[in-house]
Amino acid sequence: MASRAPAIPPGRKNSEVVKLAGYGFANLEHEVPVTPDTVFELASVTKQFTAAAILRLVEMNLVALDAPITTYLADAPEAWRAITVRHLLTHTSGLPNLENGFKAAWQDGGAPRLFYSTADLYRAAALDSLNFAPGTRFQYSDVGYFLLGMVIEKVSGKRYAPFLAAHFFRPLDMKATSVPSQWTIVKNRAAGYTIRNGELVNIRRHVQIELASHFGVFSTVKDLVTWDAALAAGQLLKPAALAELWTPVRLNDSSRYPYGFGWVVDERRNHRMISHTGITGTEYARYPDDGVTVIVLTNLGRRLGPSTVNSWGLTHGVAGRYIPGLLVGPQPAEPDPDPALSQRLRQTLDAIARNEDAPLLNPRLAPYFTPEGRAIVAERLASVASFSFVACDPVPTHATERFGMMVGRVCHYRLVNAKETRYYTFWLSADARIADVWSTTE
Repeated sequence: MASRAPAIPPGRKNSEVVKLAGYGFANLEHEVPVTPDTVFELASVTKQFTAAAILRLVEMNLVALDAPITTYLADAPEAWRAITVRHLLTHTSGLPNLENGFKAAWQDGGAPRLFYSTADLYRAAALDSLNFAPGTRFQYSDVGYFLLGMVIEKVSGKRYAPFLAAHFFRPLDMKATSVPSQWTIVKNRAAGYTIRNGELVNIRRHVQIELASHFGVFSTVKDLVTWDAALAAGQLLKPAALAELWTPVRLNDSSRYPYGFGWVVDERRNHRMISHTGITGTEYARYPDDGVTVIVLTNLGRRLGPSTVNSWGLTHGVAGRYIPGLLVGPQPAEPDPDPALSQRLRQTLDAIARNEDAPLLNPRLAPYFTPEGRAIVAERLASVASFSFVACDPVPTHATERFGMMVGRVCHYRLVNAKETRYYTFWLSADARIADVWSTTE
C-alpha cells in the first residue's frame, strides 16, 4: 500500500529472525519498492542510541548519571543547576515539550532557516523556560536529548556521529546506519511522506541540524536486528547499564512513570514491553520475557500538530501473533460484570476529550493529557458506534502501580467508530478509579 511502506521483521524471536520483509514504496515518484535494505529516518528511535552512548561514557567513568548537567555544560543557565543527566535521559528535567522547545531559534528572524548550528540551538534552549521542577513529572523533550548530545561531545572529545560509529555501528558492522547531514547522499534512502488535507504529500523534513542527537539516526531493519541482538547479549553495555536503560523512572514523589533511558518501559497483559516510536513512522518494540522483538519502519509520518496519520501500533499487533494472550481483539467478549462502571469509563473518555473534570481519573495522570491528545480522543469519539466490555485480566501476582495508584484489575473495552476498531485498556484501583488508560488498534 503506497501510503504505508513498512519493512517488518515481525520478530526476532529467541535470537532467530522469523521474518524480514519490505512492503510498499520507498519512493512514490519512482515507484521504488521497500526492501530489507531500505534506509529509513528513525527520528526519535534515535534516542536509544544517545542513551546508550551516555551509558558507555558512564562505564568509562567519564559521566555520572546523577551529576548536574552544569558539570559538563559549564556555561549552562542558572535555571539548569538542579537538572541531572538522569533527568535528561528520562524526560523529567522540566525542559519544554516538542512544540515549545528551542522556541527562540524557530522564531528568530521570522522565516525558518535551513541550517541550525549546535550553538544556535544551545542559545535557544538556554532561553526556554522550565515547565516544572526537575524530577517532579515526565514531559517528553527533544531539548533534553539535544543537550545529552552536547554532553557526549564535550566529554568524549568526539562529534556525536563519529562517536556512535566508533563505539556501536562499526564494531557491529552496521554499514547502513549513520547520522547523515542533509547534504549526504544515502544509498537506498526512503523518501518521507505524510497526509495533509486528506492528501498524501512529501513530509518536508529538510532542515539541517548540526547536532541531531534527538532524532538523526538513519538505519535499516537488517541493521536494527543486529543492534537488538547485541543489546540483548550484553555486547554493547554491561548488565547494570542495561538495567538502568530499561527501568521506569521514579519521580520525586516516589511514583513511577513508564519511561527509562530512551525507551518506554511498560507492561501489556503481564508481558513486559520496551519500545519507542519516531514521528517519521517508525516503531521498535521488545518483549524481553517472551524473547520477541518487532521493528516496523515506515515512511508515512506526521508533522507536529493535529494529524490523521496513524502508522504506530503495528509492532504490538505483530507481536500478538507470536505471544499468546497479548492481544485483546481475538478474545471472545465476556458478559459485562459492571455495566454502570463501563458507562462511567465511557463518560470519562468524553470528559478527557472536552477537557472537563473527570472524578474517576487518577489526579497524577490527568496532567499528561495534552491539548493534542485530547483532540485525538475527541476525534475518535465523534463517530463512535459502540463501546463494549471485552474482559478483565486476572489481578497480577505482583504489586502493580500506575502513576502512584495501586492497581486492582485491568479491564479491556472495544471501541468501534467510523474509521477503526480500537481497544482501550483501563488500569483500575480497588475502588474503580482509573489509574491509567491506554489504547491500540492491534
